[in-house]
Amino acid sequence: MAALQIEIAASAQPVTLTEAKTFLRVSITDDDLLISTLIEAATEAAELFTNRSFCIKGFRQSLDSFPYYTDTVMSQMAYPPSYYSAPRYSTTLWNYSQMIKLLRPKLVGVQRISYMSSADSQWHDLVQAPPLWYPGTVYAANALVLDNNANIQKCTTPGTSDANPPAWNKTLAGTTTEANPDPEGEGTGVVWTNEGPLAPSIAGGSQFGYYITDPDSEPGRIFPGPAGALWPPVLYVPNAVQIHFTAGFATDGSVVGNGPGQMPGRVKVAILQTVSHWYENREPVVPGSVNELPEHCKSLLWGLRVLDMQPTRG
Repeated sequence: MAALQIEIAASAQPVTLTEAKTFLRVSITDDDLLISTLIEAATEAAELFTNRSFCIKGFRQSLDSFPYYTDTVMSQMAYPPSYYSAPRYSTTLWNYSQMIKLLRPKLVGVQRISYMSSADSQWHDLVQAPPLWYPGTVYAANALVLDNNANIQKCTTPGTSDANPPAWNKTLAGTTTEANPDPEGEGTGVVWTNEGPLAPSIAGGSQFGYYITDPDSEPGRIFPGPAGALWPPVLYVPNAVQIHFTAGFATDGSVVGNGPGQMPGRVKVAILQTVSHWYENREPVVPGSVNELPEHCKSLLWGLRVLDMQPTRG
């Protein structure tokens, strides 16, 4: 069973009060509170209809346990067969039986995963490990990546990475210099310093937790990492696994790197039209006429609906 709670409320709505008043052709300030309430309600209705988070919010998704690893052969001998052998769960592939789906796209990032360990009945945190090095990427100073030796490499000279990975220096505190120069065409390429192997803890007390995120899929997904790893065992109590993540779209036009994507224009139009519809029709009405999203607004949002019929195992 999965539960979803909002931990950090949205700091901005997809549509501003000024935009809504312009759309409504309202110049007075008497209805500002009403229009602001309608904007919030229309946004919530659009999010419920599409199963998305349009405003950037922080969520906590709770599970009673991590998904158990199963495969086709072992599933037939597991208990109960009606569950573990179900076609939607049974697989010989490690990743699909270990996959956790996050209930509100568009996934921006997973901050941490908390779990109640069966070893000591205490809460522990899994914090995402640094990403693998990626070609053609602008790396800022102090950025961390993983090399192919499972060592953490820290960017000490910023720049754009090469088309192919460098020959990483395996020595602790050793440096690796890429051939690509900086964006101005001067100096050397990105310089990395070996920070040592990925370990449960690093200097400063931060804990790396070995999990992989997939923000491109909708809904977003997480897996234990590296490939082939298993989730840690948890205590059999409700909500023993709690995933803290951020989801939503940028509302101010700023789209940077792997951050939130730009808000689709049809979302803003659908919200504005819904606000206009509710603003003009305030009286009680029969179900199915005015007190829900208008059909033309549903048409705008239909292509953004996330319809996922395969839930997370466990």
